[in-house]
Amino acid sequence: MFRPGTDELNVQYEDVLCNFCQRAWDPDDPSRPFVEGHHGSHICGECLSLAYLATVLEGRDDRRVGETCTMCLIEPDLPFWRSPEFPDARICRACVKRSSGTLEKDKDYSWKPPCL
Repeated sequence: MFRPGTDELNVQYEDVLCNFCQRAWDPDDPSRPFVEGHHGSHICGECLSLAYLATVLEGRDDRRVGETCTMCLIEPDLPFWRSPEFPDARICRACVKRSSGTLEKDKDYSWKPPCL
């Protein structure tokens, strides 16, 4: 997501927020990687770790009928993780896995998915 009032023709790093915790992206901070989804959605590495733990490792499902994934904008028949801080922000297990693969391969970050 973008900070309210962001000039879409002049987006700055601090305008890019994680949809799930609303912290700003800092490209100079290797501990805060971000992945972009559709229509300006973003998830930070910390929230992605929580989502991975919940949906992939624990099999938790916070999905509600009729809701779509914040990242892919579809309503898959898969478990969702919902942000505890911002309940309208949710990510499906497919996006969790896809985003995890993206971050794990990114040489600028040392992000790894959590394990039990």
